[in-house]
Amino acid sequence: MGILKKILGLEPQLTKLLSARIATDEDHKYFVSFSKHHPQLQSPEFVRLVLHYYAKTLFNLGSSGPEMMQSASILLEMMRSVLAQGIEKSSDVFLYADINDVATIVAAPPRNIPREFIATLYFVDTKRRHITTDIPRNGYAQHMVFSVMALLQGALEKIDQPFIRVLNESLEKMNDAYDSGQSFSNLQGLAAVPNAAFISAVTGV
Repeated sequence: MGILKKILGLEPQLTKLLSARIATDEDHKYFVSFSKHHPQLQSPEFVRLVLHYYAKTLFNLGSSGPEMMQSASILLEMMRSVLAQGIEKSSDVFLYADINDVATIVAAPPRNIPREFIATLYFVDTKRRHITTDIPRNGYAQHMVFSVMALLQGALEKIDQPFIRVLNESLEKMNDAYDSGQSFSNLQGLAAVPNAAFISAVTGV
């Protein structure tokens, strides 16, 4: 039925809001850039992009076999370490994640066998967002894990201070959901967990 809806043009068209490009290379240098696709884009969408990219990366790793599942566990632990420090506007995410000795944020796209991760956030309705990702074939699992930290670092420059708190609380609620048994490799939870975490952090419910 879903395919038929697409053929007949009956599926609702999602509105593209925001894209992030995370360029990296063999030396684990990371450069993050953003493209706004909506003229009235607000700061919270950067928060939601981070949440959905975190969920999508966990999903990609967790649904790709036992070896990748270990990388997903490492990413979860990294995020716990970052949250334990408390995310602020001036936070050094790579330091908090304990990867600053092997990975760095740079001011221009790196060139040693470059690769690029692309994440695009879409508007579904007032409470829900959807994400698509483009993962480079020459990207390692470690690149995928580190790209989440790089996006988080890059997004901090775009997020207003009140939504730094929302970012913290949303990520904590996501981790709580995963810790309580919500599978990050479950397709249903892919969008549901970050959407619910954000709404809960904003409303305080």
